[in-house]
Amino acid sequence: MSATYTGVFVFGDSLVDAGNALQLAQTYDYFPFTTLPNGAPTSGKGYYKGRFTDGYTFADLISNKFVGAATKPVFPFGYDDPYLGISFGFFSDPSGNALNFAYGGAQIRQGSEAVPDLDDQTDAFRDAVDGDADPNALHMFTFGGNDVHQMVPKTGAWMDIAAAQVSMRGDAQEFSEEIRQVIELGVESILVSGVPDVGIQPGYNGTTNEAERRAAATQYGEMLDELIRAEIEELRAAHPDVNIVYVSFTGMQDAIFDQLEQIYPASALYPENNSRLVFFDQLHPTAQLHALAAAHIVDALNGAPAGEAVRMASPDLALNGSIDVKGEVDKLVFSLAANTTYTFEMLGISSGKLPNMASSQVLADPKLKVVAPGGTVLAMNDDGGLGLDANATFTTTQAGLYTVELLGVGSVTGAYRLQADNLTTQNDNYRVSASTTLVLEGTGGGTDRISASVSYTLAAGSSIETLSTTSNGGTSAINLTGNELAQTLIGNAAGNVLDGKAGSDMLTGYGGADKFLFSSILSAGNVDRITDYNAVADTIWLDDAVFAGLAPGALSGAAFVKGTSAKDADDRIIYDPLSKKLYFDPDGMGGAAQVQFATLAGPDLNITAADFVIT
Repeated sequence: MSATYTGVFVFGDSLVDAGNALQLAQTYDYFPFTTLPNGAPTSGKGYYKGRFTDGYTFADLISNKFVGAATKPVFPFGYDDPYLGISFGFFSDPSGNALNFAYGGAQIRQGSEAVPDLDDQTDAFRDAVDGDADPNALHMFTFGGNDVHQMVPKTGAWMDIAAAQVSMRGDAQEFSEEIRQVIELGVESILVSGVPDVGIQPGYNGTTNEAERRAAATQYGEMLDELIRAEIEELRAAHPDVNIVYVSFTGMQDAIFDQLEQIYPASALYPENNSRLVFFDQLHPTAQLHALAAAHIVDALNGAPAGEAVRMASPDLALNGSIDVKGEVDKLVFSLAANTTYTFEMLGISSGKLPNMASSQVLADPKLKVVAPGGTVLAMNDDGGLGLDANATFTTTQAGLYTVELLGVGSVTGAYRLQADNLTTQNDNYRVSASTTLVLEGTGGGTDRISASVSYTLAAGSSIETLSTTSNGGTSAINLTGNELAQTLIGNAAGNVLDGKAGSDMLTGYGGADKFLFSSILSAGNVDRITDYNAVADTIWLDDAVFAGLAPGALSGAAFVKGTSAKDADDRIIYDPLSKKLYFDPDGMGGAAQVQFATLAGPDLNITAADFVIT
């Protein structure tokens, strides 16, 4: 990150309010002659901690990025009640370097709202810093949407263009004047996010002359944005030592929708005013859009894009995790091949919600690091993925165990999804010495083998052709479990448990009293071959959830029969000595068809009911 700041201070309206308006509304509710104002962002409506969305705002995420914490509201500091004449100025100054002075409903110039306008907010800031601002802090200004709403309300006539131009010129001049005043306090870093296109908001749905009203709101927003931008240019010329970054809101909106179109169908996004992916309520965007906006603004502050790689649609590996407390680091160990290129991505709310979770429960700003054998950091990424998501592509130089560290930036917590892809097609050999070690191989990636010195289970989707013990003559029991694909499983001289799971697998126990487990749904595509069955020592274990109707324990002699099919109603396990095929019949002589689940080969195939255990 090229930009650095010692603090983040926020001025604006509901787009960036961190809870001031809600605390104000709750304070009014304490008086017997008032009620909680309509539209207060309460948690019961799905809003997150007083914000006007279902997670952090872009201002929170920018603050978290630079100073390690989301912004915090300052209410009641600096609030003067317009109805009761009560001043809250006697409260002590707010502390911290991530202060939020924004209020939902605020305008550049006071309108019909009863919350502090831009002038009131900057006055409160002046008091909070005792007239001496931190020159190394970032000061964010987000205004204009409510000023346009005032000119183009949801009901009644909207302001004609001549009157609107007069009003907007006054707004732009006031905006410039307030920024000039904070510059006089010592402010040297300023971010201004332009005026949003309120014409696309759901709040205008169903209004009289809806199309014309929307068009006027969009036009007036563009006009106000141009006027403010012109004022900003004059400020830059007058204060060349101050860094003022202006981010066009409509430009940011276009960039965000370009990203969204890569992961969602157009029908889910357009028209925007009917999309729950775009708007959380009648006016405000979702937490996902806030995260994408934060990344866009961070890029503008840094002067270069961090990257916007779209999430992988068909990764070789995908798993979910969670950062539950600030500073927590999840670590996963991968056995990676030499001279191989991999991509790892850590997905948070920028790429969308996770199943059965609210947006606020999903990690807002993920970060990942890849540590090579020996401790060298091979790759590290913060914002290389979509929005604030992390994405890193790297090439190994040696085979071995690599640690992937997963964390949240700053103080944010929540669930994430890790996805990874092996981009190199070659025949790989992996050695694993821990059951938690992960191997990354997708279909079509060559002919690959894992040699395990511990009991090991293949991850779902891992396209490993052979899973074996490290030594056929080993005498330590090692259990091997496949996945939904077809594999060859090879044990050792000890008693192993081999479970191919789904797919037509090849199972070789070698010496010892081996157990061949069948625990996945039976089908024509899931017929395993046991290559070295020995009826003297080995057994076949059947999962009662799959082999329905069989009681746990030793198989009843009445349930076993040799031949090609069941001979009576009790027969369930059928062994054909000629074809060496094993079948399961769910109802004996009933109408249900028998299903083959294995073919046997080996030194002793004198199979009886005693060879089977129901587990």
